Amino acid sequence: MAYALRPQSARRAQVQKKCDLCETDTNIQYRCVQCQKYMCEKCNRIHLNVQTSIKHEIISIRPNKDFQENLTNVVTNNIPCDKHKKKEYIKYCIDCIELVCEDCIHKTHREHELEEINKGCDDPIGITKARLSKDLWFCENESNQLQKSTQMCLSSYDNARKKIDIREKEMKGEIEKYANQLRAKIKTKKDNIENRRKTSEKKIKDIRDILNDIESELKKAQKSCRADKIIKAIREINNIFPNLDFHPLPQELSDFMSGGITVSEIFGSLQSTPITNEQHNIDFQVIKSYTTELNSVHRMLTLDNKAAWISSYEMTTLSKVSVDNKIRTVKNISADVNDMSLTASKNILLSLSCSTDVSLLTTKTGEIKPFLSLSPLYPGSIHITKHNEIILGVMEEGGTNDLTDKSFKLIVFGMNGKQKQSFEYDKHKQRMFTLPDRITSNVNDDIVVIDHSTNYNGRVVVLDQEGQVKWTYQGNLQVNLGKDLFYPSDIVTTSVGHVIVSDINGHALHVLSQQGALLICKVMTDQGIIHPMSLDIDIKGQLWVGCISEDGESCDAKLHIVKFSS
Repeated sequence: MAYALRPQSARRAQVQKKCDLCETDTNIQYRCVQCQKYMCEKCNRIHLNVQTSIKHEIISIRPNKDFQENLTNVVTNNIPCDKHKKKEYIKYCIDCIELVCEDCIHKTHREHELEEINKGCDDPIGITKARLSKDLWFCENESNQLQKSTQMCLSSYDNARKKIDIREKEMKGEIEKYANQLRAKIKTKKDNIENRRKTSEKKIKDIRDILNDIESELKKAQKSCRADKIIKAIREINNIFPNLDFHPLPQELSDFMSGGITVSEIFGSLQSTPITNEQHNIDFQVIKSYTTELNSVHRMLTLDNKAAWISSYEMTTLSKVSVDNKIRTVKNISADVNDMSLTASKNILLSLSCSTDVSLLTTKTGEIKPFLSLSPLYPGSIHITKHNEIILGVMEEGGTNDLTDKSFKLIVFGMNGKQKQSFEYDKHKQRMFTLPDRITSNVNDDIVVIDHSTNYNGRVVVLDQEGQVKWTYQGNLQVNLGKDLFYPSDIVTTSVGHVIVSDINGHALHVLSQQGALLICKVMTDQGIIHPMSLDIDIKGQLWVGCISEDGESCDAKLHIVKFSS
């Protein structure tokens, strides 16, 4: 919504608010929380004597700053249910993010996780503030990127215009020079023809004069009627007949044929080029590093810029950690986690090893219970989209973890457990995945997947919303050579659509554009990042990188916080 600014000169007198009940008294002293009515002293007494509003909470207000503060008090008692008017709200449903009365619980919220209203209000506010903070950062970052991209585009247009002007002058000069050469060549040919014409015409005249003289002598001889004179004249004439050896006439014509090449091929054309990493000035800088008590940070979910959930597959441990000057473990839960994704209520959906269920971890209590049964399928990778849909990488019944057994696909579910889509084959009826090990989505709602084709290497596959492959990426030849084959282990997407991929073997971070172009591949060993395994972006836009310990067994895996520009 756009807000119109009121000009400073358009000042108006402030109209005093009247009582919402009597609509006459302007001395407002009370507010009913349940009815959302402002009242005078008289109407307040009447309101409290009405049977239906005896239990309503009345707030005394004063015409100063305390009035605004009182309006923000959270009231939890005696609030009538919107659906069941005779009932009052008594609980907060964490799963549905709404207040419920006794009838609501009995009819639709019986199996849901409930919380006291006063406690339940804190979490939604915190979640909303966290999301608001992250979204505001994304907006700010998007604005900065917009300004940067716009400036680069405008500069490129100005530069292209200058090159066109220069090329035009160059071409005009070259064309004029070449045209003059053609004109000179034509003039030379014309002069040669004119000279040849004059020479030939003179010779023709001379021969014609001789032939005329011969004709005159022959006529004289004929008039004499004497045979001797005629024969003598013929003998003399035969001796003076000229040689009819004329200069050859021109046997060719000249014409100008315009070139068959188009102007764009001669002059040049506009070309679109992707913005390179130099233009984006992409960079990674480690600002903090921590040593965990795990042998690997297999998966990671940031809660804000100070806390995260991290898991170790080998140690079957899921931990909540807080970071500041040092790292501290807040909670440890025994769980054999394949993958995990954060819900809107900051609980966690888990795929667990050897389980056909997607499980829900209630982060407050640490309780893990089944959320969605996929039997006989086994869930592996899991991602919750911004549209609150669940994308799962699943293994079909009878499949094994042997990567040669091509039995994996993606399934999209709603939070209600209903299947929406399934992606398994491409338009050529070929299986799209060998092992979809990690899933996320980008700003265009494309599905971004890490697919491991063998135990040693993999690729990034991006699908559109219809499930068709848009592009794939299989690593950077300058980094992923020999034993350092491209083995991607995690992916995140940024607010501008870039894809960041962690490369365990190459100790590198790859940044790809929305179109799959490699913007930068940066080896991070010089900054202490060895075997980067898991990634996440916190609410401040910082990249968290979880690693495997150097020998894969020691319980000292590193966790790094990285500042990056894109």
